[in-house]
Amino acid sequence: MERAVDLTGVELRVADLARAPDLDDLLSGIDVVVLTANTAVPRAGDDVERFVEGEHRLIDAAARHGVRRIVLPSIPETDVDSAVPIVSERRQLEERVLETVPGSVVLRLPPFMEVWLALVGSAVPLRGEPHATIGRPSPFLRTFRRLTGTLVERRGLMLVPGPTRHRQAFIAVADAAAACVKAVERDDVAGQVLDVAGPQVLTWDDVARTYSDVLGRPVRAVSAPTAVFAALSAVLRRVAEVPSRTMALNRFVGSSESAWHEPGGGLVDVEEMTTVEAFLRRKAALPSTPSTVV
Repeated sequence: MERAVDLTGVELRVADLARAPDLDDLLSGIDVVVLTANTAVPRAGDDVERFVEGEHRLIDAAARHGVRRIVLPSIPETDVDSAVPIVSERRQLEERVLETVPGSVVLRLPPFMEVWLALVGSAVPLRGEPHATIGRPSPFLRTFRRLTGTLVERRGLMLVPGPTRHRQAFIAVADAAAACVKAVERDDVAGQVLDVAGPQVLTWDDVARTYSDVLGRPVRAVSAPTAVFAALSAVLRRVAEVPSRTMALNRFVGSSESAWHEPGGGLVDVEEMTTVEAFLRRKAALPSTPSTVV
C-alpha cells in the first residue's frame, strides 16, 4: 500500500483483504470499485485462501452499500481454467461480480508486456518500473529471475511457455488501465464481459524478432513444454504453494492464445495503444537500473 502515497488529490483507504478489514467503512460513499487485486505473485507469508475470501466479502459489501459497478480485470478463457488456481479463482469472481452487482463489467486482458516480456528472460521491460509485479519479494520468483532474468540480453534466448507459434494480443499496463477507466465511465458496457486486445496479435517468434531488431543482436524463442509446468505444479502443490501456483500460471499462458482482433475491446482507440516494438524501444532507451519493490 505504501506505493500509493505519492498520488495527489486522491483519498486513500488502505485495507488488507486477507485480514478481514472493516469493509463497511472502506466502501462508504463509493460509487465504483475497480478490483485489480489478485494472487498472481504472492509475497512470503501471504495467506492466499483468506485473500480470495476477502475479495468475495468485498463484492458482497459493495452490493450492500449500493456500489453501482465493479470493474474486474480478468484473464482469457482457456481449456485449462480449472487446473490453474488463479484462473479458476478469477472465473468465480467474474460470476460473483456480475450476479451481485449487475451493472458490473469484466475485462478479460491478454498478457501484460511489463510482465511476460520480462518473464521470458529479459530485464529490459523492467526498466523504469519502480514497483514491477515480478519484482515483488517472492523468494521463488526472485530465484527464478536470478537464473533466467537476462537470457535475452546475455545469450539471445527467449524461454517461452508453450509453443513459440502461439499468438497473444499483448497489452501494455497503461492501455489496460485506460480500458478500466472507460469501463467505469460508459453505461453501454454494463453487465458485459469484454475481451480487450492489445494493438497487435503476435507469436512468441514475432516477439523474438522484435527483440532482435531493438537490441541489435539475434534472439530466438525456445519453447518450454506446458506438460513440464503441469507436472511441476502438481508435485509442488502439497509442499510449496507459491511455486506450484507460479508453475500453473506458466501452464495457463503456454496453453492459451489471446488472438483477439478488436484492439482495445471497443474501449480504447487502437491509435493510442502501445505496440510491442514501441514498448521495447522505449524501455531499451532507459538506464539499466534495478527496480525497487515494497
